[in-house]
Amino acid sequence: MKRDELISVREDDPESPDITVEDHGDVVSVSIPVNFYRRNGRMMIHALDGSDRPGESPSESSLIQALARAWRWQEQLESGELTSITELAEANGVDTSLARRVLRLTSLAPQLVEAIVDGRQPEGLTLRQLARGIPLSWDEQLARWPIE
Repeated sequence: MKRDELISVREDDPESPDITVEDHGDVVSVSIPVNFYRRNGRMMIHALDGSDRPGESPSESSLIQALARAWRWQEQLESGELTSITELAEANGVDTSLARRVLRLTSLAPQLVEAIVDGRQPEGLTLRQLARGIPLSWDEQLARWPIE
């Protein structure tokens, strides 16, 4: 976008009074107010004007991807498509240790799975934390990672 186009776009948008565009000759500065925050170890940006609409689309975090993989793999084992964890690991190009860790995610409490998919996972509930071990009891899981 050319300098004049950038400045005219800003001037034509009275809905964004907090966005500033300054022409400094060789440089055009655009300032957009945002908040930075961490979610599951990832740096996120939240536009103060609400244009990013958090929560409208499901988060594509590595934790959600791992949950999907775990349930897909579990289905492959239960259906007989794959007959062992070794075969599952080979078919998916991972080692058996990783396959076992991912499959453990199928033992998460349903409330935790729902919160993760909705983007409301408890603070500290990360894929790295889950790899260290998941309590077998759903009550223990919910006590360790309470959902707000």
